[in-house]
Amino acid sequence: MRDIHGGNIWGASVASSIPVEDILDFSASINPFGAPEGVRAAIERVLKKGLASPYPDPESSALRSSLARFHGVFPEEVLPGNGSTEFIYLMPAVYRPKNALIVEPAFSEYRRALKSSGCRVGSLILKEKDGFAFDPGRFADKVKQGFDLVVLANPANPTGALMEKAEVIEAAKICGRAGAALVVDEAFADFAEAESIKRECTAMRNVVVLRSMTKFFSMAGLRLGFIVARASTVKRFSSYIPPWSVNTLASAAGTAALEDSGYIAKTLRWAASERAALFKGLSSIKALRAYPGTANFLMAKITSPMTAGELKARLFRDGILIRDLGAFRGLGDRHFRVALRKSRENRLLIDALRRALQGVPRIRR
Repeated sequence: MRDIHGGNIWGASVASSIPVEDILDFSASINPFGAPEGVRAAIERVLKKGLASPYPDPESSALRSSLARFHGVFPEEVLPGNGSTEFIYLMPAVYRPKNALIVEPAFSEYRRALKSSGCRVGSLILKEKDGFAFDPGRFADKVKQGFDLVVLANPANPTGALMEKAEVIEAAKICGRAGAALVVDEAFADFAEAESIKRECTAMRNVVVLRSMTKFFSMAGLRLGFIVARASTVKRFSSYIPPWSVNTLASAAGTAALEDSGYIAKTLRWAASERAALFKGLSSIKALRAYPGTANFLMAKITSPMTAGELKARLFRDGILIRDLGAFRGLGDRHFRVALRKSRENRLLIDALRRALQGVPRIRR
């Protein structure tokens, strides 16, 4: 089964004849706790009051105010949208770049969105031997070659590498001196807020930060993201965003999610604990090299004569999905990514990986 983004449990169910609810999906990095209780209650209120019938608020005013208050910026410095991917596809229209640079390995939609507009796309591929760490010197040299737009993610996806806030700000200054705009994708920054530049970017002319609410708050099906930037930059994006981009249910859900401090604290505790446990488990398998991460996923590399595609196929027969990273620039056919799930499921994954890599017959769950 070909799945370029992960998370296609529907296709996996059809291909494997395993019910959707019985599939263990480690290919998509979504909070396994499900949406906060307040989200469900908010959606029920909208439906009960009949507010799903009228057109949505075109300004998403309530959500915009909640986002601004939660993230410590002004409402005019925030713009909600239909997932952060919508803003990725707005980049070419807003900036009209002729030459763009992507810091890679990276999310495939950056390149797809830019190339669809006729933009030439270059790469700065971070080195595996350095743990995919950001190199300011290499970055500066590359940007000087003449780019209108630069895209990087922090934390990086799929490597999980994290840049310090000071490094991102320096990257923004390097781009500014070269006359380039910088898009910083912070889709997984809920797990590493200390390094977010969501407040600093509002004072920068050339920077926009992309954020997602679907992963941390387990609302991928509702499609909800936003940007944070200088008010004038937000206004530019706003002029290109389609009408009613955020539906009424998503808007209510987003507002409710931000109010659930208990859910946020529980998720952060879970992520720290399970990330450490999963890293330890992956590292205990001789045929794997695990990479430390800062989000709700970890990347690993197979060191035995097996590709990630072959490993994925073995696990798939047992209803376990992982993300094959063979198509990512800067990675090889032995890299894969797994999301954090609950403790028991993570232990099942480690056991399944060990058996698949050692050629031991599977044991049905």
